[in-house]
Amino acid sequence: MNASHYYRILGISENASTEEIKNAFRRQAKAYHPDLNKSESAHEQFISINEAYTYLMGLHGSSPNRQSDQASQDEYYRQWVERERQKARARAAQRARMKFREFQNSSIYKTTSLLSHLLDYFLLILGIFIIIAAGIGLYSQGLYIEDNDGEYLNIRGIIADLVITIAGILFITLSWSNIKTYRHNLKKSNE
Repeated sequence: MNASHYYRILGISENASTEEIKNAFRRQAKAYHPDLNKSESAHEQFISINEAYTYLMGLHGSSPNRQSDQASQDEYYRQWVERERQKARARAAQRARMKFREFQNSSIYKTTSLLSHLLDYFLLILGIFIIIAAGIGLYSQGLYIEDNDGEYLNIRGIIADLVITIAGILFITLSWSNIKTYRHNLKKSNE
């Protein structure tokens, strides 16, 4: 086994960011927690997901040159297996014995959930900023460009501002959808 194996367990690419690892862990943990998933393999899959998360977070926390070449990754893996694998599996087994409600109250689940929620608010604010910047850009450029031959419609500027505005709208739409879902789930869990 190597790092590729753990990326596959979480269903992410090998160049995934720390945030993508955390989000993938949350999704997979919820899907395979034995309290919610009654398949025979859910317990073992849940343990593997926790093991992959622990390993990849350790790999991403190591020095950048450790992540750069395959030999360094393999060496890091061997060292990690010796020190951490059994500890990670024991923690995961403990979490698997919890009811899902207890697992949701665990620090690892709450932390990844909070980080994901904060990212949604950041993207919402970023989307608003992008739309405002596009409006200011269009206003400062104007709809027309003056040339020696007369005035011409500023097609490039208008298209650029339109594309930027669409990107901002996508950021707002996706983040607002996630925020509403999070609030709905929070309200539902408090009932």
